[in-house]
Amino acid sequence: MGTGAYQLVAMVDASIGGKVAVNHHEGKNLIGAFYQPNFVLADTQTLATLPKRELTSGWAEVVKYGLILDKEFFEFLESNAGRLIKLEQDVVSKAIIRSASLKAQVVSQDEKERGQRIILNYGHTVAHGLEAATQYSSFLHGEAVAIGMMGAAKLSQKSGILPPDVVNRQQSLLQKFGLPTTFSATGLAEIAKAMEVDKKTRAKKIRWVLLEDIGKTAIAARMNSRKGKTPPAAIMPPEAIRAAIAPMRKCNPDSRGFNTSM
Repeated sequence: MGTGAYQLVAMVDASIGGKVAVNHHEGKNLIGAFYQPNFVLADTQTLATLPKRELTSGWAEVVKYGLILDKEFFEFLESNAGRLIKLEQDVVSKAIIRSASLKAQVVSQDEKERGQRIILNYGHTVAHGLEAATQYSSFLHGEAVAIGMMGAAKLSQKSGILPPDVVNRQQSLLQKFGLPTTFSATGLAEIAKAMEVDKKTRAKKIRWVLLEDIGKTAIAARMNSRKGKTPPAAIMPPEAIRAAIAPMRKCNPDSRGFNTSM
């Protein structure tokens, strides 16, 4: 079996790793399986046929790879964002090949997401909660991931492990690609509830993929129940999560449910 990847998010993410799943109103990717294709065919010429919003959404996963795995690649994206947006083939091919290679390296070591593969979920804890809370109707996946990465970065900063300048660089690059970094018209309570059933939750712990620096991640967890006796350094209290996410809310959403004017 082979897979044809015609969208940017498919070329750099969805077609690599073997995950096949469906969205459920209780949460994303809770029902699924692993089935690896024999090959993936990606034709970068098809990117020019995509609606602008769909193409823009795909860049979120590309930025993510630089943030969690490859500082040099992140700097390449910073330097070439304008050319990538214009779909100049030489830089687009480099970005897609590097993104696919980075994900493949992780998946080859942890296909079933029992260890290292969790780092690929940077930004996805909030993103999946945001998508589920809005019934998958307000955000494309990359849009939710961009917002989620800002939540994770702000939480990393508030936890004292990420310098503010890295948070600013992340936000700046996401904005260069036209991705949202704030959201509106969605209650924090609904997002938090959806996050409780995130697929990364284990033994009543929400596992967060945080950032220590560009190219360096950290995993933290918080207990859903206050009765748990988790070491203080591992606790992410609800107040901290709300404090990290709340500044991203805006009161003047556009028709898609988020605000992109920064």
